[in-house]
Amino acid sequence: MAKLSQMDIQNNAFKRAYDREELLRAKFAYLAKQVQDKRLKKLFKTLEITAQRHLAELKQEMQKLDIR
Repeated sequence: MAKLSQMDIQNNAFKRAYDREELLRAKFAYLAKQVQDKRLKKLFKTLEITAQRHLAELKQEMQKLDIR
């Protein structure tokens, strides 16, 4: 079995982190639309925005590292 290179591991880690963060963003957006409680709605919206910022940071770093 071939060993993965450091670059392969790095690429995989970034792609998985991006995918998971996107799932979180989508989940928080869904929850913000579903709940009636204003405090919870605000909390989920804040978490969605935070996840969106994380996605932007990951994307920027992936571009620097030429990860697609």
